[in-house]
Amino acid sequence: MGKLRFLFALWMAKLSVPALKITRHEGTDFPGSLACKLCPDFLGRIGKPASIVAVTGTNGKTTVSNTIADILEANGRKVLSNRAGSNMWSGIATTLLAGCTLSGKLRKGYDAAVLEVDERSSPRIYPYVQPDVLVVTNLYRDSIKRNGHSEFIFGKIAQALPAGTRLLLNGDDMISGLLGEGSNERVFFRVARTSRSTDTCVNTACDRSACPRCGHLLAFDYFHYHHIGRSHCPKCGFALPEATYEAVDMDFETGNFVLREPGQEDLHLSCKQGTLFSVYNITAAVGCCRMLGLAGADIAQALEEPSGQTGRFEQQKAGTVNIVTMLSKNQNPISSTQSIAQLAHMEGKKTVVLTITDSLDAIHGHEDISWLYDTDFDALRDDSVETVYIGGRRCYDLALRLVLGGVPEGKLRLFTDYGKLEQALLAHAPTEGTVAIFFELYAKPIAMRIRRALAEKEAGK
Repeated sequence: MGKLRFLFALWMAKLSVPALKITRHEGTDFPGSLACKLCPDFLGRIGKPASIVAVTGTNGKTTVSNTIADILEANGRKVLSNRAGSNMWSGIATTLLAGCTLSGKLRKGYDAAVLEVDERSSPRIYPYVQPDVLVVTNLYRDSIKRNGHSEFIFGKIAQALPAGTRLLLNGDDMISGLLGEGSNERVFFRVARTSRSTDTCVNTACDRSACPRCGHLLAFDYFHYHHIGRSHCPKCGFALPEATYEAVDMDFETGNFVLREPGQEDLHLSCKQGTLFSVYNITAAVGCCRMLGLAGADIAQALEEPSGQTGRFEQQKAGTVNIVTMLSKNQNPISSTQSIAQLAHMEGKKTVVLTITDSLDAIHGHEDISWLYDTDFDALRDDSVETVYIGGRRCYDLALRLVLGGVPEGKLRLFTDYGKLEQALLAHAPTEGTVAIFFELYAKPIAMRIRRALAEKEAGK
């Protein structure tokens, strides 16, 4: 009976795919959702590649999983991956559906699966899909309405960890770095002190200040951002293990850095964004591929090839104006803080566009705005920032936060309608310097439209 139920669910899900394409819903996770509803243990029955990598964490999981898939494919592997970021149980089922036959067996040729996994979905996925390697990028505060707090998410992952899964953990994160202690093989990655590291925490939010063993105040050798950095307990001596994969000699101007691994030649790598997040993401991806047996030189060569990933950080020159678009995750104060902080490293006078509150608020709004007060907007106070355009139904909430944080009210331009924001920006577009457009995930089409309009205006001069 179980086999028949599985096949029925499989065929119904397969039939839904062409129907969705006809209605132009290719990115949906509906096929996997349907399959799991018809057959609750669908994920356990469907065929899977011999090698499975899962990537989870608060920030960076999409970039890391896509980078791992890119490296594997550049080295001749055929990879199943949920690149669109549909990372809950239904999205994982949809991804595996794409790689199976009508009998539910894996199609020939697939060597690996690289799966981005939502942290809260861990208990629904890992009992059926057991990764060979699980990469955890970091854990810290996210949407309060959805995720509660970092310890809650830690518990969700910890309770579902398969015993045979090897963990690749952030050695600078005293929260996610505790996963699998005493139960799993653990390997760590880390970023050494950089020119932008600090001796004290300069951010509002710091999710780990006390030792998880004895409760004494932690001592930090340095902070990268928030609680991410090198720390230890001066009372009981607790610290995370030494890292196997360590990024050193970071040059933020060029994006170049060195990845060091004991017993191996140094890898000279580069990230086009030149940000600390990018260094962490690449280091995690390289470390994972090394754990899968790829040679360092082959990984480095794959990273030199241009990637199809676009949209989360882009910059282009339009005449004498530099246009930057950068993701600033909605409800996520850590991501937003680090995105806004990049303004300090952009040259010239700046015009800033903030589309970081919920662009879909009319459909499913977020009543909670506390995350705005955990986010640091200090860079907007600088004299180099001349005008700040704020868009969306929550523009007044964000404007109040900025004014309370010391941003001059005269800099702010508020628009509940994104179209009117675009018109105003084009009417007063700067002739030089930088236009920095920060967007939450669902506002990406809005940000891209504004960027195109600015570029077209400059080209038409």
